[in-house]
Amino acid sequence: MTKRTYTRRLAVLLALLLSGLLLHADQRCVTTANLNLRVAPSTNSRRVVTVPQGSELTVVGDCEGDWCRVAWQTDTLYASRSYLKVVEPPPAPRRHPVRNLFRIAFKVAFILLAIYVGFLILRLLFWLFMGLFSFIGYKGILVFSVPFYLLNLLQRWLSKPWRPFLKNNVCDDARAARLRKILPIVQVPFYLLLTPLRFLNAVYYNLLVHNAFEVVNYCVEIAIPHKEQEGADSILLWVAMLPWRIIKYLLWHETLTLVESCIWTVVDTFVPALTLYHGTTPEASESITQSRGRVGNSNWTTEVWNVGGGNFAGNGIYFAPSRSTAMHYSSGSLIICRVSLGRVIDLGIAPLRVFNQCGHPNAYAATKWGLGNHFVTGEWWRSDGARWWEYCMYDWQNRYNHSWRIRPLYVLHTDSERLQCIPGGTYHWLFRRMAWQDLWYDLRHWKLW
Repeated sequence: MTKRTYTRRLAVLLALLLSGLLLHADQRCVTTANLNLRVAPSTNSRRVVTVPQGSELTVVGDCEGDWCRVAWQTDTLYASRSYLKVVEPPPAPRRHPVRNLFRIAFKVAFILLAIYVGFLILRLLFWLFMGLFSFIGYKGILVFSVPFYLLNLLQRWLSKPWRPFLKNNVCDDARAARLRKILPIVQVPFYLLLTPLRFLNAVYYNLLVHNAFEVVNYCVEIAIPHKEQEGADSILLWVAMLPWRIIKYLLWHETLTLVESCIWTVVDTFVPALTLYHGTTPEASESITQSRGRVGNSNWTTEVWNVGGGNFAGNGIYFAPSRSTAMHYSSGSLIICRVSLGRVIDLGIAPLRVFNQCGHPNAYAATKWGLGNHFVTGEWWRSDGARWWEYCMYDWQNRYNHSWRIRPLYVLHTDSERLQCIPGGTYHWLFRRMAWQDLWYDLRHWKLW
């Protein structure tokens, strides 16, 4: 090595040491002049590109002597070390402990506020969605149920084709007694022929309509709980109890609903049942159909069909085969039910003294005679200007208020034309002790049909 070369390299090294700019791998640097990038660490090697002054380069590997390997686009080239200057990283900002705690607290508070606002927005969107869904569901049920509404009426009329001729009591008591013995026998072939129709109606109303309505009720309870212990008034409890509500309502109670719907589909196929309407107030509809204790409601009137006033065809619970008839009694709400009417007395062939009681308030003679002769329900043609059919399920002292015979399917809020949500879902038809007691009572007293 010549003295001149040694002196020049030493001067470059000292300059780098003095400036603190010794280059090493992965360090960023800038060019101090227009710099040639070559394929090898030699001035005699081929020049690939000339980068302008101020260009940023990254050192690849350790520098060897006067040359450094640098990254340029997708290539690795060599640059003269003496024309590279290290880019010093910006100094780290000084951190103040109190300010750091304040920043952390502010971020946590902001996140909690964002969660709370998001929860409120989700609840608002859910209410808007459910309002729209309830409106569409109300209209949809009226439209899609038209064929099954007609099939339900067909089942009712074909089960007793002689019904139009028994509207009024036109025969003496002896002839009426003979008809009461003969007509149940004549009804047997019609019962056998209508078995497929009963099954079709049972599948639609029990499995499809009722289950769909209950899923809506359960989803509402998951999103907007009514029970304080499940998050009704606390967002933290709402979040914590969300898995529990999903398990309780959508998995457990919907499974029970599906099981009982399947069982009652089979029962309705063999024990005749009709889809009937009961008009009342929205408050009464909720009280009648709501399950006791499921969302904290333990009022004694919950799940109870109370006998009302009037009772022109006997003392009991009234149902209409026509929606328009039930609307006459409605004060804003309709309960649509599957009703196993049991042994039905056509009041047109009841004793004259019993028939004459009908049409007047509190026709207790009809109730007493019907229950005394093992009839469960009275069917009456109201001819006092109203001109419609009604069913009165005889209920002496509210014995049928927990009956297995009356099974709510869904509820319509007629004033707002919405599906009426039942908090916590409707009560289960099957899993109640009193329902089984009523069933056993009806079997022992020959009141099943």
